[in-house]
Amino acid sequence: MKLIVNDANILIDLVDLKLLPHFFQIECEFHTTELILDELLDEQQEALLPYIETGKLIVDVISEEDLAEIYTIRFSKPALSEQDCSAFYQARKDEAALITSDNTLRKFAKKQDIEVHGHLWVFDSLVDNNIIGGKRASEKLTELCEVVNPKLGLPANECQRRYKKWSKNE
Repeated sequence: MKLIVNDANILIDLVDLKLLPHFFQIECEFHTTELILDELLDEQQEALLPYIETGKLIVDVISEEDLAEIYTIRFSKPALSEQDCSAFYQARKDEAALITSDNTLRKFAKKQDIEVHGHLWVFDSLVDNNIIGGKRASEKLTELCEVVNPKLGLPANECQRRYKKWSKNE
């Protein structure tokens, strides 16, 4: 089963889009770090709690050794937050893919040969696995870009390509 480490921004947007039940139907082993979970608002943590309790979202505990490594990464790349560095570190440690929409983190991880995905991968996975239909995916992608996270800056051509593809997949 594919291992995925989730950064905070993806989890936050999935909570706001009310897509968590669908997201956790994707056949992957999902992880995040305790540093990322602590960054979330109480209501976001509450929304994730059922998935943590059922083992669908594994919260990786950060040891002192891990924290030292995370700070080493942060020192080498100060533009990344401690939470971003923890996601990168966990993905590298577990040989997992990383899901993030943070451009700095995405570029840094790719340079380190870590598989990186973002929001569009999540939507593709939901549709390709028949978890949600094309119409609903289009509505939620529009909601993400216009309401939930208008500064996200997803590539317009990639979004349009999906709208077109999904309109045939209703």
